[in-house]
Amino acid sequence: MTSSGNHILPHYDAALNAIRTRVNAICGSLLKHMDVLERVISGPDSDGANGIIADGEPLNEETRQVLTLCAAVLTQFHPLGSDLRLVLTFSRCGDKLQECMEEVTGIARHAKASIRHRESLCPDIVLPLLDMAVSEFRDAARCLETQDADAAREIRLRDKKLDKAHRKALALLVSPERENTPSLNVNLLFIIRSLERIGDIAKTIAATVVFLKEAADIRHGRDKQPF
Repeated sequence: MTSSGNHILPHYDAALNAIRTRVNAICGSLLKHMDVLERVISGPDSDGANGIIADGEPLNEETRQVLTLCAAVLTQFHPLGSDLRLVLTFSRCGDKLQECMEEVTGIARHAKASIRHRESLCPDIVLPLLDMAVSEFRDAARCLETQDADAAREIRLRDKKLDKAHRKALALLVSPERENTPSLNVNLLFIIRSLERIGDIAKTIAATVVFLKEAADIRHGRDKQPF
C-alpha cells in the first residue's frame, strides 16, 4: 500500500471513504439523540423518548453495515501497517457505536417507563451526568475524525471525573435523607449506569485513535508499545 489518498487500488480508498462517512454519520445521529435525551429528562418528554426508541434498530443496522464493510476490506485488500490499523479502528468503533446506541435507547426506555409511572427523573442529578457523558462522546467522535491522539489521551483522563460523578449520583439516589422521593426509582439507576457506560465507550473510542496513530494500546492503563 502507498500513503493514504494515493493507493495503488483506487477502490480501496473508496471503500475506506464509505466506512468513514458511515461512522461520522452514526456519531452525528447519536449526538442528536443525546440532545433529545436532555429534553426527555428535563421535560419530561415521552415523545422524544419514543423517537429515540424508534430509531434504534435503523441505526443499529448502520453500525452492522460498518462492520460488514470493514470485514470486506480486510478480506479483499489485505491491508498492512497503518492501513490495517485504520480498518481495525473503524471496526472497533463500529462495535462501540452499536453499544452506545443500545445505551441511549435504554435510557429512553427507562425514562419513558418513569414518565408513565409518574416517577421523578431527578434532572438535578441526571442532567449533569448527561452533560459530562455527551461532552466526552462528542470529543471522542471529533478525535476519531481528526485522528488527534493527544486529545484522545485527555478524554481518557476526563472519564475518571464521570466515574466519580456516577458514584456520587448513586449515593444520592439511595440516600434515605433525599427529600421529596418517597421510594427509589429503579429506572434512574439504569439511566445513570448507561450514562457512565457512554463515558466508557467514549474512552475506548479515544484509545482506538491512539492505537491508530501510534500503534500503542492504552485501553488497560498505561501505554504499551507496540500493539
